[in-house]
Order: sequence, then C-alpha cells, then structure tokens
Amino acid sequence: MDGPSHYDRESWKIHTVDPFPYFPPEVRDPLLAKMLRKVEPRAGKIDHDVDGRLIGNWFQQGTNAYAGTNPGKYWDGHLAIVPETLDPTQWRFSIGNFAGEARQFAIKGNGPDPRNISADTGLVKYELTSFEYYALSDPSRRGLGGRGGIRAGDDVVSRNLDQVLGVALVQMTGARTLRCEVFPGKTAAEVTGFAASAKTYER
Repeated sequence: MDGPSHYDRESWKIHTVDPFPYFPPEVRDPLLAKMLRKVEPRAGKIDHDVDGRLIGNWFQQGTNAYAGTNPGKYWDGHLAIVPETLDPTQWRFSIGNFAGEARQFAIKGNGPDPRNISADTGLVKYELTSFEYYALSDPSRRGLGGRGGIRAGDDVVSRNLDQVLGVALVQMTGARTLRCEVFPGKTAAEVTGFAASAKTYER
C-alpha cells in the first residue's frame, strides 16, 4: 500500500478544493465574513504531506491505513503533525491513540518546525500541551462556542497552555517512514530514547 491507496476508504481526502472562489460575490462575501479562518485557502487545507519531511499525515504500519482495522475506531493508527486549522502559525500533534484515547495537542515552544525535520535530523522530542482559542480583539472571549466565546467573523488566535501532558519522540527513517512513541505524563527530561511501545508509521 502506498500513497493515494492509503485513502481508499475515503478517496476524496487526498485533496480538497476551496469552494469559495466558485461562488458569486453576493454569496461568497457574506460567507467569508463569518469565517474564523482568515488565511488562504479560506476553507482550510488537509493535504500537508511533503516527501522526506515530518509534516503531514501518517498511518501506523499494519493498521490498514486510513480505513483502520476496526471500522468503529478506524482512527486508532492515525497520526498527523500539521498546522492548526484556524491559526496555521501553530503546530498540532494529533494521534489516534494516546493512552487509549484519540487526542490533539499543541507543541510546547511550537517547534522544532516539522517542515524541516528529515531522516538526517535524527531523534526529535516534542513536549505536548493543551491549547485554547481566543478572539484577537478581546482575549477574554475564549473557546469555540457558548456565551462569552468566539463569534462568527472573529480573528482567532491559538495559544498553548503551560502544563506538559506528555512527550512525543519522533524519528524519520526514510522519505515515507517514521518511528514514533508517545509518553503520557512525561516531560522531555524524563525521556531519553525509544522504549517498547515505539511504532512505525508510513504514508
């Protein structure tokens, strides 16, 4: 299995096109005014893979790629290291199984930049934190929904919270292969190398 065949379950997820340029202005402009994402493409982006670089989507070897081995939990073997959807200046580490749960994290210090990580880089540690959204015009308005939260059309910023929730250890082993292990509840100082639960990912 290689490349596009990883997405046989939902083949449209190889690439999506921003629909906004195809609307007439009288429809497009009111819709864009309500959007939280302010950067192009305004509808977002799902295809971040770059051969030989850490950035993008990954699938644990032996888990049937996007489709997974269990249709009710197909995401269990998924991994993505990608820009934040609403605030692409920030990185997200999203994994289908972090101590038994699918989780999405910020990266403490927002680096090293996954666009620059290759097989030549060697071992990289990422400390994982939670994050929150707030309105740039009024930082007291936080969160995507509910009273006092972010509203349609706001300029949205994301910030990392302080508490380290775990560590991800990653090492590119080829242009389309990656070794990764997560250590829930650990800090970078407590992780020196891969242990028994390290997994190989591919794309």
